[in-house]
Amino acid sequence: MTLFAIATLLLIAALVIFTIDLMIPTGGILIAVTGMFAFAAIVVAFAHSFSTGVWMLIAVLCCIPAMLWAFVVVWPKTPFGRRMISAPESSGTYVWSDAAKTGDAKSLVGAEGVAMVDMIPSGLVTINGQSYEAFSESGPIDSGKAVRVVRLDIGRLVVTAIRTNHRSDVPMSQGTGLDQPISELNLESLD
Repeated sequence: MTLFAIATLLLIAALVIFTIDLMIPTGGILIAVTGMFAFAAIVVAFAHSFSTGVWMLIAVLCCIPAMLWAFVVVWPKTPFGRRMISAPESSGTYVWSDAAKTGDAKSLVGAEGVAMVDMIPSGLVTINGQSYEAFSESGPIDSGKAVRVVRLDIGRLVVTAIRTNHRSDVPMSQGTGLDQPISELNLESLD
């Protein structure tokens, strides 16, 4: 048997072993064997002649994209590939958060409720008698404050505090001491 025939058989053996690796789980062992057989085919081809070695190298390099294609396209369709790669669940059946228990979490957008705990920045809110996990978009919200759902973020409710004082002529700081004139604060001069 000539060196060219041996090199050709080694390349064919590498491709057969690769095909077997697509069908059975070996943890990459047969891929390594495939690589060794392909390398041996190149070495034997170069031992036959330089031009044969170059052509065998080109043949092996051309097989690599085909092998990658087989792993990406063919392998997931094999019985073992189907078991290894699970089918994605549809978004309708996958529950991201407790907001999905309403059936349609999007229906909660715009709903108003009450913060059950101090939200720094996440916590629980009650909307229509149901409690939900929520995230405050407007910073910390004290327990018992009114909140409004502004959007969903990966199924979780995003809320903001509702201002109970809607009059524009009354400052938000009313009653906190921040709305007092500086003369009433009894501060010493900063001079």
